[in-house]
Amino acid sequence: MFRTRTGPRPDWTSADYDSYEALVPAGIRNPAARVSRARARRRPHRRAIHAALTRLRTTRHALALRHRSA
Repeated sequence: MFRTRTGPRPDWTSADYDSYEALVPAGIRNPAARVSRARARRRPHRRAIHAALTRLRTTRHALALRHRSA
């Protein structure tokens, strides 16, 4: 994967790019590094939400299958 040291990375999301664009005019030194460090931090609440949504989807799918077979 191609990476630059001073600008956005190819694997960034649109939120990462928006953060970068907000840091540049603010005069933050090395904004790409700031965004990359923020991406690397753990996000336990995101994992918990993702797990809950996965369980909900699984439950809905199981209920739909049960309903079809009845």
